Formats: sequence, C-alpha cells, structure tokens
Amino acid sequence: MKEDRHFVTALARGLDVLRCFSSAHRELGSTEIARMLGLSQSTVWRLCYTLQKAGYLEPGHDPEKLRVSPGVLALGCEALSHGGIAEVAQPRITEIANRFDSSVSVAGRDQLAMRILARASAPSMLRLNFHVGSALQIERSAVGAAYMAALPDAERKSLLQELQQAHPEHWKEHRSYLDEAIEMYRERGYVLNLRRYHPDVNALGVAIVSPNGRHVMAMNCGGASSVMTREKLEGPVAQAMRELAADLSTMLMV
Repeated sequence: MKEDRHFVTALARGLDVLRCFSSAHRELGSTEIARMLGLSQSTVWRLCYTLQKAGYLEPGHDPEKLRVSPGVLALGCEALSHGGIAEVAQPRITEIANRFDSSVSVAGRDQLAMRILARASAPSMLRLNFHVGSALQIERSAVGAAYMAALPDAERKSLLQELQQAHPEHWKEHRSYLDEAIEMYRERGYVLNLRRYHPDVNALGVAIVSPNGRHVMAMNCGGASSVMTREKLEGPVAQAMRELAADLSTMLMV
C-alpha cells in the first residue's frame, strides 16, 4: 500500500495513547499502554511525556501511572456540542424517555463505534452501564444500524469493510443484522433491535441527517422488552423519534 505522505504517524500515535484511557482504565503506566498499542515502551514514554507537557495527561494517584487531565475535557465538551445538538436535544429526549418509560441516546460515530453525546433515562428504566461518553458497537446496536443505513453508499461500503476486518469471527451474523436493518430503514425510516444488544432490551434507532446528506448522527430509544414491545416501538415511539430526528437534522453543520 502506498504511503500517505500527509499522514502524521506521531500525531496518530499520540491520539491512540489518549484512547487507551477509559472508565475501565482510568490510570495507566507506560508499560500497560505499550502493551495495549503494540509499541515500544520508549516510544510510549516519549508520547506520554509530550502529552503531559501539552496538558492532556497528568500524574495519577499512583505516581507510576498517568491519567487524562482537564485539557482533554475541553476537547470533549466541544465534540459533545455538535453544533448545539446535544444541548437542544436534552429536554426533548428526556420527555420521550419519561413518556415511554425508556432510555434515549443521541450518538455520533467515533471510529468503529457510536459515542453517546446526550442521554436520558426514565426513573424506572432498567439501568444499563451506558452514559454520556459510552461507546456502542455499530454492528450490534440500533443506533449503529440506523447510522449505517443513512450513510451515502460509498461511505457505507467502506465502513462495512472496516467492520468486517475488525470482527471476522462474527461477521456473517453482524452483516445479516445490518442488511435487514438497512432494508427496514429504507422502508420505514427506522431500525429495530429486539433483544440483540441486551437479552432483556428492545430498541429502535433513527438517523439524524443534515439537509445535504453529508453529515449523519443517530438516536435510539429502548427499554425493557416486557414494556417496550415491538408494537409500541413501531407505533408512538417511532413517530416521536422520527419527528425529533427531523427537527435536529437542520442543526447539523452543512
């Protein structure tokens, strides 16, 4: 493969270091990061040193480890705004969540996942370990399938190839779900995920598409399968979610 002369490898590696930190790995040492990324410890040490100097990493509670600093939060807050969609959507998704005894999320793509930008849950909703910043798998979730279905053909084909390379062992099953979801989206404007992502949860996904079709985000609404039946999802939930997606679409940058 021809080398991309515009690609800055050192910058990409630095960003990969930041991605190693998560709710499951709040503090990491250079040895752990090197193992996670498959890089030499000396390379990781220099990357971490630079990120510390730039204000994106800081010493952890364990002096031998690092954690992300508030400098990363500034970038995250800007990403969460997405032109104000998260802020504008919050009261609307809260109303929908309470009305249908469900959970509603707005998400944008982050590599091969959908990152939650805004979320609301009814007080009685089955509690799942999802919150703003959590990532949902594109190939398994309602929000991911809705995003996939709304993409232009060329982008969808490229993303499908990336997902196949990342998940070869389960790709036949994933591709079958995505194909069904894409066809459903074309016919009805939404996708369903019935006990697929979680054995006790049913969900519906819709896409948020900019007026020119170049920018795509997605939302899902889900709840306990005993409450969130298929009939309920395809009736009032689908109507409410499609109406909200249409309202939010004009806020995506063109």
